[in-house]
Amino acid sequence: MAFEDTLKQLRDFLRLPTPSLEDLTFRISSTLSTLHIHPTSLPPSSIPLTDLKALARYLPAVQNLLLQDVLPHFVSILDDRNQELVRELFVPQKKVEGLEIRRNIALVSYFTLPSYLNAPKQNYPTLPKPMRSFFISLLDTLSTEFGLDDLYCTVFPNKEGITKEGKDGVKILQWEDALRSIIGIPAKTGNAIGRWELEEAVKIDVPVTLLSRPYFDRLVRHLENLLYEMSQRPSPDVTPLRLVIEKLSNIGLLTSQSPNTSSRSPSLLFPLLPPLLSHLHPPSSSPSLPYPPTFLPSVFLPLPSSILSAFINALTTHLSFYLIDPANPLQPHKPDERVKRAVQVFQSIIGNAEVGNEAWQAVVQSVVAKKGKSRMRLGEWREQARNRLIVGWIAQGGDVAVKAFIEIVVDTWTDPKYVKFSMFSEQFSLTHVLLLSLSLLPTYSPWLIQLSHRSRFILAFQSYLSHPDPSIRRLGMVVGEIMSELTIPDTEVDQSEKKKQEDEIEELRKGLEVDEDNEDTKPKTTATRSGSVRLKFKGMWDGNGDGREESRWLRGNVGIKDANALTGDDDEQWLLGWKDIPSSPTVEPQPVPESSLGRRATRPANTKPASPKPREKKPKVVMLDPDQQDDPLSGYASSSPSSSRAPSPTPEYLDEIAADPSLGLDEANKKKVTRPVYIPQLVALLKERDKPENVEMGLSWGEGLVRAKREFGTELAENAVGVTLMVLGLNDSFDIENFEEKKQGLLNALVACAPKQVAPFLCEQYFNSQFSLQHKASILTALAMGARELAGLSVPQTPRTTRSIDFPSKTLPPTLHSKYISSADVPSNPLLGYGPDDQLDQAIDGVRNLILSKGASKGEETVPELAREKRLRVGEIRRPKVAPVNSLASSQMGQLARPPPVVAFKDIAAEIFILPLINRFWQHFQDSSIREERAVMLGARYRAAGAGLVLFPMAMEKFMMALALMLDAARYSPLWLSVICPEALELAMTIGIRHPPRPLLSGEEGIDPSRAEAQVLSAALELTLVCLDVSVDLDGGRTLAMDKSALVMAVGEWASGVFKVESEGGEVSVGQGGRIEGKIKAEAAGVVVKVGEIGEKWGRMGMDMGF
Repeated sequence: MAFEDTLKQLRDFLRLPTPSLEDLTFRISSTLSTLHIHPTSLPPSSIPLTDLKALARYLPAVQNLLLQDVLPHFVSILDDRNQELVRELFVPQKKVEGLEIRRNIALVSYFTLPSYLNAPKQNYPTLPKPMRSFFISLLDTLSTEFGLDDLYCTVFPNKEGITKEGKDGVKILQWEDALRSIIGIPAKTGNAIGRWELEEAVKIDVPVTLLSRPYFDRLVRHLENLLYEMSQRPSPDVTPLRLVIEKLSNIGLLTSQSPNTSSRSPSLLFPLLPPLLSHLHPPSSSPSLPYPPTFLPSVFLPLPSSILSAFINALTTHLSFYLIDPANPLQPHKPDERVKRAVQVFQSIIGNAEVGNEAWQAVVQSVVAKKGKSRMRLGEWREQARNRLIVGWIAQGGDVAVKAFIEIVVDTWTDPKYVKFSMFSEQFSLTHVLLLSLSLLPTYSPWLIQLSHRSRFILAFQSYLSHPDPSIRRLGMVVGEIMSELTIPDTEVDQSEKKKQEDEIEELRKGLEVDEDNEDTKPKTTATRSGSVRLKFKGMWDGNGDGREESRWLRGNVGIKDANALTGDDDEQWLLGWKDIPSSPTVEPQPVPESSLGRRATRPANTKPASPKPREKKPKVVMLDPDQQDDPLSGYASSSPSSSRAPSPTPEYLDEIAADPSLGLDEANKKKVTRPVYIPQLVALLKERDKPENVEMGLSWGEGLVRAKREFGTELAENAVGVTLMVLGLNDSFDIENFEEKKQGLLNALVACAPKQVAPFLCEQYFNSQFSLQHKASILTALAMGARELAGLSVPQTPRTTRSIDFPSKTLPPTLHSKYISSADVPSNPLLGYGPDDQLDQAIDGVRNLILSKGASKGEETVPELAREKRLRVGEIRRPKVAPVNSLASSQMGQLARPPPVVAFKDIAAEIFILPLINRFWQHFQDSSIREERAVMLGARYRAAGAGLVLFPMAMEKFMMALALMLDAARYSPLWLSVICPEALELAMTIGIRHPPRPLLSGEEGIDPSRAEAQVLSAALELTLVCLDVSVDLDGGRTLAMDKSALVMAVGEWASGVFKVESEGGEVSVGQGGRIEGKIKAEAAGVVVKVGEIGEKWGRMGMDMGF
């Protein structure tokens, strides 16, 4: 119990207020003496298990107190001797004396120190700034002095293995925690130093030993030492070592990329192979024993299938990387002892080739499953050596393994999709593996003959011969010729048979040289003859290009068995080139000389080497018609007559494209516009105003996207103003179908789904001078329709581009129709959006008609005769079953149930919608009046230049119509009677009485001035009528009568004057025939009636209404 008592005393001492330096060093020195790690201590021969448990239990608390509370005050004044004493509690010196205690202290430090590298969090230890450099030096010393083997000996001290199952599970968990700590140190150190540099703005040097590449190289070397030590034990438990390999593979150290000494990325096999190869075949003069034959397979084969497949794939790449010396390249026509040694090493690591076991499946996956990765060119001896290594390992399993492997390779090689879509380099590599595998079986083997007669194998040659690439076509011909030589004996053939075969070969040669622009020539069909004849494609492999060199090289690999190579006595050859690893970047392979490529194998004996003399090509004669000879649209000459692919562009064509880039537009290369899923994607689409497909996609899906995002977080609220600004700036420059409808629908959805962000922005932008009348009309429509949707009222459908056609019986003759039609029936400029089918017009017509019909029904009740007739009317009430197209009634009939609004309109009507519009209008009107007065004083007539067309009559009409709709929707607002209604009523009466006349602008030709004035007056009366009607409905007009009696009297006087002028046919009525005939008169009468109701009800309370 000495360790426990001493550590407790030190812990309690460190918890006291800051001690003196002398007391601290004395306490630490006495503790080290008790732990037997002081420089003057002499440790005992054995340490009790209870003392080691006390270290694991109490030492972490001591280390945390030192790092957080004590050492930050003394670290800057500690001398070298005292620093060494403090370090002993974290990283003791590695000595043979007391090694078990020192390793246990290091294990505790591996658990404690990495936690201080994490990002600062609450309730987690935090490293003070003065301790950072001292802490990094502790980590550096810890990772250098105590490696993976020391941790293993600490966690698993019993060399005979663990026998108790309960302790076995605890030790495995402790080992996993230790691995997690030791493997995560480089990444945590880099992240911590990065954070510290940002905090202190000072460059912090990272020790070289803590960088990823040196750190993991040292860790893997310790792993190999541990593997070799475990292999010499009688019955070792390799599960902990297998966990190390799994952890390293999970963090990306197991890669199949070629090793590179200059790379900073760590690797598992790069530092593992040199010591592993030296222990597999130690020198004859060394007393070291080699690995047992079954040890390494017992370590690697139980790995998970994905990790094992990656390991074998990387192992074959690394074993063949330094195997071939560039000065002594791999010869395709003779066995090589280097490949034979690599096969034996590979077999020692993963075991024998047995069909169906783990190693077999992984090797097959490395050849077949990675179709897009295994590529080979003619001069790449590393990939060639890798293929020969795999086939040599398969050969160790006997004929059963070879036949099973050939079956798998043939299934892939004959796949029509693989033939059609794979690159030549991939098919070249797989064909090399196939021919090497076929060479392992004896000639004329019954199994090979049966394989050659399979329908799938025969049909594969048709796929190869129909391929457009001549190089791939020749691969199929090479396999067919070699397969026939391996399965068909060479017999004497008569001259007629030889003649027929030569004709077939000539037709095949012509088929290889067919141009894409000419008709494909099909080989002539010959009569079927009995028996089989060996294929001999004479002259097919002569020359260069189009796969001829590769075909000659593949034929040279037939019959090669590296197992027959003779091996020397040089022990360094077993290192497979990993002894002297070059420090410079890897040397790229050079093409193999032609002299070595043209050689042939000794079997089959009847084949002759091909001569490299090029064959002369005959000129092609094309007969042209007379009308084709002068055709200027002549095609480009093909650079390769035998190529069936599209020709490359000529320099003249490239210059022409550079001069006129529009000629090079290719619709197939254009990026397809995808449907927006998030609001920022919609903003990005609408920003591309010069791309019609982007604008159309954004408008088509924008409304639905905005409504779908109304309740999903803050995405819509954060981007709503940006989307609104993009939509407002759009113009129909590309004649997009239903452009205005989609744009208006998107604006309406933005107001309805994000009213607190979009509505104030639109109120501000309405008075912006850069927007036209059409844009201002869209803004007002969006505000009005959004208000109605938030209030739960019906929203009219968007206007259609086509109008309903009247039947001839419903219209006048053409001459009379042209005579009596007025300007109010057909707007002069339909693009302005002010037609009778406009959404604002439909909605305001519905509201006005409802108010006037309400007054008419009340009037019927006051007249006894009409009331009696109404009560005595018999029969069912007839209601219309069909509504006019695009009318408010039709939208009400076909309207689906809408989701609840995001916020009730009555709660935000005054603050967000109505009052900002009214206040900004008065501000704008004041600024315009001041400019007008200054212009009069200077003697120049002010023509409202730059005023943004806000005071334009048509704009004024739409402004008051939208305001009337918003007032009707906000009737239940708490501020309606006291604030909203008086402000709107004052605005309507002021505009209706004092709208200043002005000359026509440049865009007003054809607009009747009296019609313009009548539009403003009609809108003002509608707004007044809505104010009075809602006020009467809410409190009978009491608030207006008591608080704004003068305003109500002025409104009544104004409406009476308008009604009088309309009844007598004054100037206001000029031109107001057609559909809106009598509109102003009815509205004025309605206002007079409403004012009369208020005066009649509240006149006795002291308000003289003058009626």
